[in-house]
Amino acid sequence: MSMEYPLDWKETDRMLRRFSSSFEKAELVWMSPREFLSKVPHPRGSFPAVLNLEEGFDRGSLELVEKAYRTGRPMEPLLLDYVNFFRGYPSHEGRHRALVALRLGVEKVPVVVVRHRGEVR
Repeated sequence: MSMEYPLDWKETDRMLRRFSSSFEKAELVWMSPREFLSKVPHPRGSFPAVLNLEEGFDRGSLELVEKAYRTGRPMEPLLLDYVNFFRGYPSHEGRHRALVALRLGVEKVPVVVVRHRGEVR
């Protein structure tokens, strides 16, 4: 039996409202942790985080996130903001949550994806 992401639905709704405007569209998407990590930079480099999952991540943060998963403490969704970029990657939040999900066998993580309104995928 695989573990599930303990999603904080109230925070999810807040994030969706915060990032939605007449210019931006925010939606909740479920993706594999590996897919998320392929879209964001490694904490210590300009290469995708998925290319080195063994070093560079803060161990203390990883331990706190793992505890949250194991106790079922609700967490906010991850974020990919394609309206705002930094060093060629979308603005993002959630690398540590995605890495811990991958290690614990969580199949899908919730991600708020922000795009320009009208943008075709």
